[in-house]
Amino acid sequence: MSMGNYYNMNNPMYSKNMCFKNTQPVLSKPIEKVETAVNNSVDTFVKKTEDEEKKKSNKTAIAVGSSVLVLSAIVALLNPKFSGRFINRLKTWSTKAHTKVDKNKNDFLKSRFFASLSKGLKFVADAFQFTNSLNASKDVGFKWLCTAEKFGGVKNGTARNILQTCDRGFRKIMSTVHNSITNWFDNISKRTVQGKYLKASKKMDALEDLIKSYRGKLSPEEQKIVDLKLEEIRSAREYFSKSRTSGRLKHQEELMANLEKDFTVKLKDFAGNFQGPKSKGTFKEKFRHNMDNIKSNMSYWAEDMLMPSRSKLEAEGNSAVNTLMGDLKSQKGKYNEIIEILTPHIKTEEKIALENSLKKAGKRLRKANHSESVEYFDKKRDLMLGGAPTDVLTGLGAVGLSGIAIGTAHDKEDRISRALTLGFPAVAGIGSSLALTAMLFSGVQSMIYGSIAGIALSKIGSTADKYLTPKKPEVLLADAKEVAKNA
Repeated sequence: MSMGNYYNMNNPMYSKNMCFKNTQPVLSKPIEKVETAVNNSVDTFVKKTEDEEKKKSNKTAIAVGSSVLVLSAIVALLNPKFSGRFINRLKTWSTKAHTKVDKNKNDFLKSRFFASLSKGLKFVADAFQFTNSLNASKDVGFKWLCTAEKFGGVKNGTARNILQTCDRGFRKIMSTVHNSITNWFDNISKRTVQGKYLKASKKMDALEDLIKSYRGKLSPEEQKIVDLKLEEIRSAREYFSKSRTSGRLKHQEELMANLEKDFTVKLKDFAGNFQGPKSKGTFKEKFRHNMDNIKSNMSYWAEDMLMPSRSKLEAEGNSAVNTLMGDLKSQKGKYNEIIEILTPHIKTEEKIALENSLKKAGKRLRKANHSESVEYFDKKRDLMLGGAPTDVLTGLGAVGLSGIAIGTAHDKEDRISRALTLGFPAVAGIGSSLALTAMLFSGVQSMIYGSIAGIALSKIGSTADKYLTPKKPEVLLADAKEVAKNA
């Protein structure tokens, strides 16, 4: 999405030195700087005069991708949500750094360095968790605005009736939108979990087909044992069936039934514990009290409330996986037991094929279980607090900035050209980024993939632009002059 230098990219008639009244920089300077760097980089790699058209197309595509990345980063800054996995990784690094303090206690500089590193990482992790609480507070507030009944405390009856009538109309629209967005995100997340289990099931089917192909090499007694274990496996696999999984996902929602209420109580306690200017005590005493209030709340309250339930669900899922696949340490799974029975009767390469198939199936199943009991659980928790609509609202705000760029076009052809090469790819890129978060991708992954989608769609838009908005003669003349100048 070309913001500052757009006119030079798609229409050579516009000089870098030209300016227009009432035309302000459309987007923030970070995007302009990214685009300038992209343009210069492409110029460096594409030197030939005959590649000018291709070079312009590449500039536009890469600029769109980089702009989607910047806009996604803006969304993340305005609507920060740090994953528990990332925060736990910071805590792990902090713990590792702390262990190195004792190992280097005889080296003053190293011990101080690792001590500072450990303390710094822990502070960053705590700050991110506290940011999650503040972000969730915003989500809860917006959900209350859209869905809760208001103005019941207004004393004047006439004013109260008018306000409540307006509120009912507002809620009728906004609650429908809010719930629709939340359900859309939830359904995508559920389908993602079910899809991962389906992939794991196919891998297990392939493993069992391989086992059955070697079954004829066993004695009748051993065949009966293998058949019995396959029956046990079929029974254990029911835990991961679509119906059982849907039931567990529904159970997660039931566990979170009081989450919003409990979170609101915690938020009110936190806010009520602050001492304002009119409170008793000196400024220093009140400042210290307020800082202590923040320090004692450096965690993600919603996660704290639900962590026991999540840990229990995760343990149950891990137990079901280990029953089939083993725990990769001491516990043997039912598939491992069958492979041990087959090993004396099959070739080395056949055993390797079985073990590789088991490894692939185990990897898929563990990922699916983690997606259900951790990733979906965390996503559902944020959805219950009203996270999805604020994500979309922030994303729409960022996309609206790109709409301004299209709106400042000087004529109809220019607007169409901008919409095809910049507007639509940017909107689709941001939309892809939001959809990927619903598919349980991390924030960084969704930003990167959204940018890739923006680049691909920009290339398609550039092709469509050539056919839908053919250049005027004067533009073609300007192109020829620019080519001659660069020759």
